[in-house]
Amino acid sequence: MAVALAFAVQAALVALLFAVYGYGRHLADGRPDVAFANAERVRDLQRVLRLPDEAALQEAALRWDGWARIANEYYVRVHFPATFLFLGWIWFWRRAAWPRLLAVVALSLAVALAIHTLYPLAPPRLLPGGDFVDLMNVYGPSSYATEPGEGMANQFAAMPSLHVGWAVLVAWGVIRYGRGRWRWLAVAHPVVTLLVVVLTANHYWLDGIVGSVIVATALAVTVRLERRRGPARAGLSVRRDSVGA
Repeated sequence: MAVALAFAVQAALVALLFAVYGYGRHLADGRPDVAFANAERVRDLQRVLRLPDEAALQEAALRWDGWARIANEYYVRVHFPATFLFLGWIWFWRRAAWPRLLAVVALSLAVALAIHTLYPLAPPRLLPGGDFVDLMNVYGPSSYATEPGEGMANQFAAMPSLHVGWAVLVAWGVIRYGRGRWRWLAVAHPVVTLLVVVLTANHYWLDGIVGSVIVATALAVTVRLERRRGPARAGLSVRRDSVGA
């Protein structure tokens, strides 16, 4: 009973964090003119950085459109379940790491919300000119039930991509706290996620890069929150990770 109550409290806390974040994103909506201007700036910066052109990559990929709905399904249905399953695994089986992981989620949500508010950004799929195909609209399923600027969802919050940031978190956590060689397959999750968000025109490369940097920074500044109980009690290995654990 005590374990169930403790889990319910933590689950409610996570739900509250997401609710505050979602409502904050909604309040940050409403500046499409700024969001489209920022989109041009992001694309210009990516050209300076010589990042691959998302429109050209999408055009090449659409020569075979069988992947489009699969990519949309991945974007819509994998992100949150994978994150919540990972957090549940941490809470039940790697409890010593829970305070740190919860802090990383809270910090990344707070920083992302601040960026959404200060730097609204239209995703590639909404840009005029026909450079990009809105795959969610053309092939389905879509994450959005309303037009941009309507409803609760803020579609001008492309920067940063927490899809990519939290995929990095999940991969890091599975490798850090998991056992066996199979844990290294988790690296595929952020790689696939980055390709999906870019090729579906939901995000720019820089969105994914910034999302990853936010999570990596949060991991670095929360390292002291991980309680050291010893490998036997905490279920943690004594490996050191690349962000100072």
